Amino acid sequence: MNEAVIYQGGLKLTIVRGVRIVAASCCGKQYALPRYPSMNFMAFEYWTDGWRVGSLMPNDSGLRVCICGKFILLRDLVEMRFADESDLPRPEKIPAERLPECIEQAGDVEMEVAARVAYWRELNHAYREVYRAHRDQEEITLKSAWTADRRKERSWWKNFVHWPLPEYVRYGNVRITYPPFEPNEQQMANMEALASLLKQKQKLEPSQYRKSLGELYRELGRFDEATEQIDGLPKDEWGVTSLLMKRLISDRERAPVRYRM
Repeated sequence: MNEAVIYQGGLKLTIVRGVRIVAASCCGKQYALPRYPSMNFMAFEYWTDGWRVGSLMPNDSGLRVCICGKFILLRDLVEMRFADESDLPRPEKIPAERLPECIEQAGDVEMEVAARVAYWRELNHAYREVYRAHRDQEEITLKSAWTADRRKERSWWKNFVHWPLPEYVRYGNVRITYPPFEPNEQQMANMEALASLLKQKQKLEPSQYRKSLGELYRELGRFDEATEQIDGLPKDEWGVTSLLMKRLISDRERAPVRYRM
């Protein structure tokens, strides 16, 4: 059986062992999907809205478009068999510009939720670029101040001969700042609709969707509802993400924020 091991940073992260042959229920078209006996969720960047950069785990919610033109979810494809390899195609991902169309044509709640989650993150991408530029400039300013302080602290002789400075370490008592997050009407409407859908689903599964709802309410500026969702997380689900969200809610910060695990 064919097996591929994907590495990142010298660490074994994901094993792909053959393919899964699946069929679309809309027209019966068959596709081949990688078969993952194991998957690692590491990434270079994590964002509070669930977006990841440099991850081997797909960011999408399993949205695809079938060759017949119908929008489908990977979870709804019918499992046919396993194979070592196959010439069958993979179902195509939905381009960002077609997400509103997918939302409009969603045949059920699961499809609409998946499309709105994808659209939420897509609409946040413009802010991510502003965020990165802001943080890069902030880090340049901090490093410049740090360098000046290090030069003041050491002997004139080391400065005279340009003795190498120690490795830069960010000031631990300086808080990271974020550029203003001002979602437009399109973003607000999509987040409101998505929050409403998840809230309805939560009635059937009270312990589910708390992080997603907490983040949506936070970005909408509905901080009391965001607090209620995050405080309701089971103890075994508290970690880096939930603690960060708790602090951001306390600070009345609405911006989607980048962080590391």
